[in-house]
Amino acid sequence: MSQVKECMKVTIEYRVRTTTRDGESTQLPPATCSFIYGIDTQYPSVESALMNKRPGDRVQVYVPPEEIYGVHDEELIRELPRSDYKEERLKPGKMYREMRQKCLVQFMVRDIRNDVIVADFNDPKAGTSAEFDILVKEVRESGKSEWPSGCAIGQ
Repeated sequence: MSQVKECMKVTIEYRVRTTTRDGESTQLPPATCSFIYGIDTQYPSVESALMNKRPGDRVQVYVPPEEIYGVHDEELIRELPRSDYKEERLKPGKMYREMRQKCLVQFMVRDIRNDVIVADFNDPKAGTSAEFDILVKEVRESGKSEWPSGCAIGQ
């Protein structure tokens, strides 16, 4: 029986629960996916947990925020002059987006005070973690024809 290792084609069935930094949990429906281990990008925690597993093995994996949307960084919350932004787009709890000098400026409007905006430049999902329940369905040798073009592994 094959086990998960570099360049093997792996098929998994998984369930994932995400939890925001505010503690809100979401259970996603079960799904199945296939990938070439070590070539197709996976969360490092998932990849590490799958190493040497065989069909029929089940693993529980915690994926930290650093591997998903990043940790929430308090230094990315800033006060900005309210007069520099379009008033009709400033709504607390909503994303502000505007093109400026061919660059997209976007942030979450946390609060609006007299002459300042409290802007959060973190990804809105920063701080989200995930818990995977994974069942290994199939592990087999992969052919080079299944590898992405330009892949240098095995050449």
